[in-house]
Amino acid sequence: MSNSKKLGLWTLVMLTFVPTFGFGNITSNAVVLGPAAIPSWFIVSVLFFFPLSIMIAEISSANQDKEGGLYAWIESSLGPKWAFIGTWSYFIANLFYLQMVFARIPVSTSWALFGENRFTDQNAYLLPYLSVVLAILLTFIATRGVKRFAKLSDFGGKFTLAATVIFIVFAIVGYLTGTPSATQFTAENTIPKFDVSYFATFSWLLFAVAGAEVAGTYIKEVDNPEKTFPKAVIIATIFIALAYIIGSVAVCLVASPEVLESANLKDAGYIVYKILAENWGINGKIVVQLYAFIFTITSIAAYIVWIESPIRAMFAEVPEGTFPRFLTAKSEDGTLKNALWVQCAIVIILILVPLLGIESIDAFFKLLYDLSALSLVVPYIILIVAYISFRKKNMDAPFKFFKTNSSAMVFSWIALILSVAGFIGAGFDYVLGSESTSEAIKLVFKTYGGPIILILFGYLIAFGGKKNIASKSQDQSI
Repeated sequence: MSNSKKLGLWTLVMLTFVPTFGFGNITSNAVVLGPAAIPSWFIVSVLFFFPLSIMIAEISSANQDKEGGLYAWIESSLGPKWAFIGTWSYFIANLFYLQMVFARIPVSTSWALFGENRFTDQNAYLLPYLSVVLAILLTFIATRGVKRFAKLSDFGGKFTLAATVIFIVFAIVGYLTGTPSATQFTAENTIPKFDVSYFATFSWLLFAVAGAEVAGTYIKEVDNPEKTFPKAVIIATIFIALAYIIGSVAVCLVASPEVLESANLKDAGYIVYKILAENWGINGKIVVQLYAFIFTITSIAAYIVWIESPIRAMFAEVPEGTFPRFLTAKSEDGTLKNALWVQCAIVIILILVPLLGIESIDAFFKLLYDLSALSLVVPYIILIVAYISFRKKNMDAPFKFFKTNSSAMVFSWIALILSVAGFIGAGFDYVLGSESTSEAIKLVFKTYGGPIILILFGYLIAFGGKKNIASKSQDQSI
């Protein structure tokens, strides 16, 4: 394959940036934390996101000949058992994530076409049906191979970055030229209060920067991967961190937390663009429509990446016999089409079951959603442990950002502690808000026991598959 057909540096940067950065994360956390979101993003970026991205860059450079991404990285230092556990929990969390996100595209499309969200209470019933159509359509696009939609991701990522930069520049210039800040910055509201409530909120900031790993499954598609991939991860990480930190400052200048809180959280990102445009005497509706159009294109690209990448991570590198051959069959370009369509079918079931009106089944799937809520943090904990083992074993890697093991260990252990704290803290909102002790116990079981139950379920599947393979081999030998 010629280099012209492979993914270049900036395309890879955008493949990382697009599914990771979300302007809605800025506005939603500005609502919850107010100005305290600014130092919070800084802490998360410096102590968690950047070190995690460096770990991914280093360990992926040592596995550039493999396409499994997360699975290959963990397996290289911890072995197949932990690789399966990490990737399975990642895959499960992604299924329930996809169930929710398909409804966002019709909303953003409504803002782009009409300058408002027309999927209100009266029309909200249409969202599940539109989500099913989008699930099928975007899965079909994903089956065509990553290079076919890489340009869309590249286009959407650059325009999203441009839209964010424009928002930041106009917000700051407006403030410097006389527009008063909509938020009053004081030491009391800017310095985070490190209490239990803040700890619960802070833990979700860790999940907001999830996504640096998604491009890892495409490393074999990259031109000169040992240099290009680490560089792309670092550049994308810097862009994302700066966008979250400076973007939070800009949002606080344009809109107060009260204004944002009065709007639907899904619509808050559009509202701030409208306010900023009107501050400059520009038609707010047109600006919002333009931003919504860019956001829609970016969302489509991001969701295609989220559809395809976990499938590669889950099925591309697992040992033969772990799953049925039907799921691990690849096309010529390495795309796992059968697995993609099975994933699509599961997501459609998750979307449609609540519409049947069968309370018991609906409650069952709501339970599954609660159980999977923290599955996303498990693979990051395992990945960090894998990196610590990777450095202790002094495994060869073409790229090493941390020149000494001692510096690598310091940042790795800080990231690991924050990840574990995030796993614990993310459930505090549920537990603290419970009305009784019995309800609190149920919530603890669902929130914290869920990932363990789902991991055990996946491990039983893998164990059963290997047992069947061993039995067949024994029968053939007889």
